Amino acid sequence: MEANKIYKNVMVLGIAGAVGALFNILLGWIGDICDIAVVAGFMGMYLRLKDLAEKSDAEDAAALKKLQLGALLYIVGIGARMIPVIGWIFGPIVLVVAFVFMLLGYMALKKSTTFPYKDAMSLPFIATIIGIVAAIFKIIPVVGTTIGNILLIVVFILLLLGWKKVSTPAAE
Repeated sequence: MEANKIYKNVMVLGIAGAVGALFNILLGWIGDICDIAVVAGFMGMYLRLKDLAEKSDAEDAAALKKLQLGALLYIVGIGARMIPVIGWIFGPIVLVVAFVFMLLGYMALKKSTTFPYKDAMSLPFIATIIGIVAAIFKIIPVVGTTIGNILLIVVFILLLLGWKKVSTPAAE
């Protein structure tokens, strides 16, 4: 089941992302090391979403492709942050765009009449809204970076909780 595989990737990126954001608040650059696991988690999620999209109807597949694009852009955003001089602003801008695509994808899945996990998409949908706000805050030096990282911890936890609902079968 692709949903369980996606959840495993979300666990990797969620835990690494939350820990990385916490370390970025407390210890600065050490949190950047966690970005490697976040990238791996998003790459795995991208591949699993692709598998799920191939087995979904056209509307759900289009929404899942938006999630895929958001995952790829998130990876690009992490890389963009490493660019000297402009990375501090370019990276968060790319992250905003990534979260917007994820927001559109989750919104479509939430409203879908055919997506089997639509009820579980509320928390990831909320997470992407908070993610947009977090990425915007990360553009603001010092205080904004701290607030942005605190919000990112919430984002990663909500993503974990939402995709956990997908991987847990409903009681009958």
